[in-house]
Amino acid sequence: MVLSSTPYHHIEHYPTHNVIVSQWYGACTSQEYRDTLRHFLHLVTSMGVPYAISDRRLLPPIPIEDTRWTLREFLSDFRKLPLKRFAFINSFDPIAEKQLRYFVDNEKVVPFPFEVEVFEDLTSAYEWLMSASLE
Repeated sequence: MVLSSTPYHHIEHYPTHNVIVSQWYGACTSQEYRDTLRHFLHLVTSMGVPYAISDRRLLPPIPIEDTRWTLREFLSDFRKLPLKRFAFINSFDPIAEKQLRYFVDNEKVVPFPFEVEVFEDLTSAYEWLMSASLE
């Protein structure tokens, strides 16, 4: 079920496995980036979804101001999500890939209360999420 869709971002919910998949389609403004992430937080929280994927393959590098916002503001709310597992799919852009690695490595400073992994493709990410339900 499509939850939201814009020219730069798309969110779907797969009720069979209770998974939300967030897919970036390209660049957007700083405000659109922040609003999209806030909307994602709202959907995961309000729906009580235990599994989510952020497909960042087509997301270009984000500006330094948005990187700071992501680390300072978004990350604290991200840690409050009712998730069991969260999967990132790496960007094709090497700079955006480094930004993602920095975000994920922040877990070493303040651990996430759920499992987080980075993948190169959607199939591997989805399979990893679903393997949690078998444990």
